[in-house]
Parts: sequence; structure tokens; C-alpha cells
Amino acid sequence: MQLLVHRTDGKTGRYAQADSGRAQMLARRLDPRTLFASGPIVIGVLNPFSVLNPDEVCWVEVRTDLPLAVQLPAGVDSVRRLADRAEYEAILARQWPRWRAQGPAGGGALVEALVELSFRGGGVLHLHVTGTRQDTALAELVFGAPAITATFAPDGTVFINPKCLVRARVYHSLQEVAYPAGLWFAEADDI
Repeated sequence: MQLLVHRTDGKTGRYAQADSGRAQMLARRLDPRTLFASGPIVIGVLNPFSVLNPDEVCWVEVRTDLPLAVQLPAGVDSVRRLADRAEYEAILARQWPRWRAQGPAGGGALVEALVELSFRGGGVLHLHVTGTRQDTALAELVFGAPAITATFAPDGTVFINPKCLVRARVYHSLQEVAYPAGLWFAEADDI
């Protein structure tokens, strides 16, 4: 098992666990419901060890073939971390014209979204989301969860801390969305 812990100071801690029993225990502790909300994260092997403030951990990238807890919001079938901005832009160029041309979709209709997450400290992740239409506000899906989980090939899972997000830019296939109270209605001039 390999872990990369991306922090708000722009640094990334690299950790490994080769012992299968300890890796299985660690896999059970990587629970998206409590990962960033259960006190300090202590990581290491006795001497030295590090104590991390979970509010300053942007995301934890885990590479393992062990099963990990992945908690998806209602209506979301998959969240996949994209390799880089180039992959994100290629999907957006292909899908954006289709999304703009389609009409309103009712409940249960297929939904697709591309999300660019910007973090304190300058980190950026790109996600591809698929699912079915729900009446949940998109902002609540991003900022309302204790952690956002995404997968990547091969055998990877990312646990994202919404408390470290500065911005989530969402392009989506929906023609109508439920917006939160206090929305600022204004057209974006950047992409």
C-alpha cells in the first residue's frame, strides 16, 4: 500500500505499508465519513512519526488492491479522478456541445459532470462524475460531504477534504439545477 498525503503547504508526504496485516488495518481506517473529522492524523512507524492537522490535508491518494470504503452521494454512480488537465479539457471539448444542446432532463435521467477542484496552497484535481438526476443541490454534493472519494486506475482511491477547497468549478449535463440560497447570479468570464 502506498499513500500520498497532499497538504495545504504544497508539500506531499509519501508513505508505504508493505506488511499485509497492517495494510488491511490501515485500509479500514481510511473511512471517508471520519477521515478528516476524527482528530489529528498520526502517521509513521513509532520513530519518527508525524501528526497532521486534518484541516490542512487537501487529499490522500491511496494505491492498493485492498478494498477501501468509497462513499458516493445519492444518485452518483462513479467519481473518477482524471490524469491531468489535458484529459479534463479533452472530455469537456467533446461533451460540452452535447450538454448545451440537450433539453431539460427529469428525475432519474443520466447526468455527467466535470469538476475542477482548487485547493488552498494551489493544488488542483480534476474529476469526472456520472450518475442519475437527483434534487440535491450540486454545491451540497461537493461541500456538504465529510470527504469526496474518487477512484483512478489502477487500484487507486483519492479521499478529498472539502474543508480545504477554495473553488469547485462544475460543468454538467443538467439544464436545470437546484441552487443554494444566496446564489450570486453572474456569468463566469473564466474557464
